[in-house]
Amino acid sequence: MHSLPFTEARAHLADTLREVEATDTPVLISRRGQTAGVLMSWAQYRRLQTGTAGFSARLTQWRAECLAPEAGTGLEEEPDPFADLRDPGPGRVVDWTDAL
Repeated sequence: MHSLPFTEARAHLADTLREVEATDTPVLISRRGQTAGVLMSWAQYRRLQTGTAGFSARLTQWRAECLAPEAGTGLEEEPDPFADLRDPGPGRVVDWTDAL
């Protein structure tokens, strides 16, 4: 990803946009040496917008797709080796009032 001064980006907007679309690499737009914005392709923007699921949701999806025996990946989920060591209780109560 490279940076482009605002005046140059404005003067060569069509060329810069073609480059962004062809390479699918965003271009940083700077003003007075500080990054002020980003020019990116529509495809990349859509990927960012649809990728709003959190880590937990993506991990669950990955497990369903890759670790299920019917997926045929050979990566079936192994039993948890620490299952018998973990305390299933709710945990301890912590009083945070004296912490500060």
